[in-house]
Amino acid sequence: MPLLRTEGIVLQAWDLGEYDRLVTLYTREHGRLAVVARGARRLRSRFAGALELFTWGDAVGFEREGRPLVQLDHFDIRQPFRRLRDDLECLGQGARMIEAVSRLTAERDAQPLCFALLLRGLRALDAGAAPARVQLAFALRLLDLLGHRPRLDRCGRCDRPVSTQGVAFDAAEGSMVCGYCRAAGPFLAPAVAAALRGLQTASWEARLGARLAPAVEQEAATVLDDYLTALIGAPLRAPRFLARTRAPHPKG
Repeated sequence: MPLLRTEGIVLQAWDLGEYDRLVTLYTREHGRLAVVARGARRLRSRFAGALELFTWGDAVGFEREGRPLVQLDHFDIRQPFRRLRDDLECLGQGARMIEAVSRLTAERDAQPLCFALLLRGLRALDAGAAPARVQLAFALRLLDLLGHRPRLDRCGRCDRPVSTQGVAFDAAEGSMVCGYCRAAGPFLAPAVAAALRGLQTASWEARLGARLAPAVEQEAATVLDDYLTALIGAPLRAPRFLARTRAPHPKG
């Protein structure tokens, strides 16, 4: 059984049988990786507290020929990112980042820059950066790294340069559409189009520090969510979870 050592971040974990857990890690050297942690649910398990969502650590396991799952021997925590699980906004925005990575990357397809980006995003959330802004900056950079950069400066149909006025965004095409080519659907608010274009060309630090009205930031995130949904071919789950956490509770 070949030994596998890798640095990884916990993307998902499920109970498996009575005592085990099935875990998806996003690793620096192997990309998305499915592992099984035998005995992880026992009271005195060596994995106690280590396989929680967002946790970054060093994994050691064994690969068996003909079996897709890696048998995890131990997972040594580097940083648990516990704060992200205790704050609903951080949890929701972190979950959006995790879901984008999980659903846009293939199993065992190493993408070291994507791993570094995810770690950078989690660290920014943990350091107290505005969660919605971190997620927006993360989504734009992830799309770049995976070859899905949205086209925001030209019409995707006629190739004319576009301004921030009188344009729409076509999620299926991943591009702006000018007023001449637009067949249906609403125009983007100029402030949203300007925010997306400005953030796309800015550095990570500038993206986190840019001044945006909350409504503009939320609409820009919705535009990217629609694009991610088109790329994945299925609705995203994390934005719906986040919307439920923000919904006002009925007064008793």
